[in-house]
Formats: sequence, C-alpha cells, structure tokens
Amino acid sequence: MLQGICVDTAATTVLEKGKTYFLFSNGSDHYYVSRFPKAGSHFGCFRKSLFQIVQEDEWPPEPPADNVPVLDSSKIYEAKLIWTTRGYQAKLGGTYYLRPSGTHAYFYHDKQLKRLGGCFPLHWFDGFREVNADEDETNEAVLETKALERETEEEKPEMFEQMSIFDFVE
Repeated sequence: MLQGICVDTAATTVLEKGKTYFLFSNGSDHYYVSRFPKAGSHFGCFRKSLFQIVQEDEWPPEPPADNVPVLDSSKIYEAKLIWTTRGYQAKLGGTYYLRPSGTHAYFYHDKQLKRLGGCFPLHWFDGFREVNADEDETNEAVLETKALERETEEEKPEMFEQMSIFDFVE
C-alpha cells in the first residue's frame, strides 16, 4: 500500500488536487485510489502520473529469532515489546506479562492474566524477568489489609430507626 498526493485531477470530479490518497497498484500504469487503507474500498482507477508518492517512514527489520532465552512455560514473565508489524505499532514499547508457549508467548496487560493482548513470537520481546507468584500474593494481602483498615477508620453513621410506610395495627 502506498500513499500519494494528487498533483493533477485530469478533469475528473472525484479527485482533489493536493489531497492524499491510498494507492494500490493495478498494472504498470494505474492505481486503484481509495480514501481508506483498504484496497476493496477504492473509488476508481487512475493513471500513476496523476499522483506523487509520499515516502513513508522505513520500518526497522525484524530482530533475529536466535537470541531468545529458553523460558519455562509454567511460569509467568514480564517483558518489553521491542518489535511488531506495522498493524500492531500501538502496542510497541509496552511492558506485558507473558505465558510462553514454544516459540511464541501469550501476552497480557495485567499480572492476573485476565486481559489478553494476543500472541506474538518471543523474539519480539526483550528484558525477560520472571514474575514471582509469591510476590503477587503478598502484595494482594497488603492491599486487602489496608482496605480493611480504611473501612474501620471511616465514621459509622449514627443510630437511626427504620420507619415503615405501612404500619398495620390489629
């Protein structure tokens, strides 16, 4: 997929000069032109000479798959995502919790492994650190204790009498 700026409308009513479009090759002399990054959403086929190609940033090459440490699939690891394909670039640079499975890992957004993010190859991650389950349990116990202390410190409402709308006296 390319992007290009329309430099000549060629007497068409659908192209706007100076506007950027998504371009998909159709032979050696034409492009399918779209406003969206999907080939099936094109609105016409136009000569290549009508567009000036916009050079996109170069995507770095995928890291080699031979530098991944051997990980125990029964343990949970924390690691930083250092590479991904263009479609997942929003996840790049984040720290995730991994459950290894062969050459890949299921990655999660939380330590409790409740929010699954997907499954990526292990060589896309770096800085593996084992997450200790005992640490998590200790942290959870401390948080629960603090929550109980806050509940006891809060002021309790004064005694009140429950009133009933329907008092039936016999």
